[in-house]
Amino acid sequence: MVGSVRSKTQERELDAYLELWARWVHSGVVRRSTSIMQIIMEQGSFARGCSGSRALVTDCVELTIESSLSRLKEKNKNAVLVCRYEYGALLIKNLPVDAKRVDRALRLGMSLRTYNRRLAEARKWLTECLIASGDMK
Repeated sequence: MVGSVRSKTQERELDAYLELWARWVHSGVVRRSTSIMQIIMEQGSFARGCSGSRALVTDCVELTIESSLSRLKEKNKNAVLVCRYEYGALLIKNLPVDAKRVDRALRLGMSLRTYNRRLAEARKWLTECLIASGDMK
């Protein structure tokens, strides 16, 4: 019983972190095909903080999620895409953000079952990375 309660707690915590991450992505921190290192090199620093602050970014859950997804992309590109679309970090043209999963899956050219499996793979990866970084228990 304790294991399932802890798992549900982790799921809720991960959902909250992913919501913060998606908002962070849309705040302009993450730009297409621009690495954080490139931004630091161009601007001299990365003065856009996590969760909306203007502090220097060195460590935050949003950055941990973004870097974890970048590492996962090397192994499972589809899981990363599904995760980005599921939480609204990427938008599908002419599809509302709150569209049903089945509609997002069809637009991505996969079955709902495959979409759900890819999402579960990304969530499992992120949970493990967040636990390893100390952001989750």
